[in-house]
Amino acid sequence: MANVHVEKTSRNDVPLVNGTGADLAQFDLTVIAPYVAVADEAVANGETGNFTIEAELVLQADEFVTSEDTFATLYAPVYFDPTTKKLSDTSTAGYYLVGYLTSVKDSGGVIKFEKLRFATVVPAAV
Repeated sequence: MANVHVEKTSRNDVPLVNGTGADLAQFDLTVIAPYVAVADEAVANGETGNFTIEAELVLQADEFVTSEDTFATLYAPVYFDPTTKKLSDTSTAGYYLVGYLTSVKDSGGVIKFEKLRFATVVPAAV
């Protein structure tokens, strides 16, 4: 699960139903359409909890889809894989665009990215 650290915060919380199919821990990043949301508290699947949906939050993360975790290009898109619940730097059909890299992956394997308010699904190739 993509558990993130909120580096810059402000209060823009909304109650949402966790319909992700999994329980969420506090600070888990997820997509609850149409929002890119960070759980403010632990929220069981199917339950209502508070989520931060504000755009422009700077988040830190270190859980990535294996072999899709270069994160070497500043301002590159950051994607969320709804299956693995991890982040990726690879545009893949079914993934969600959730932000843009503000700091490349450091020696500790951590990235920083600016979160979007609304998730955009990557369409299947035509």
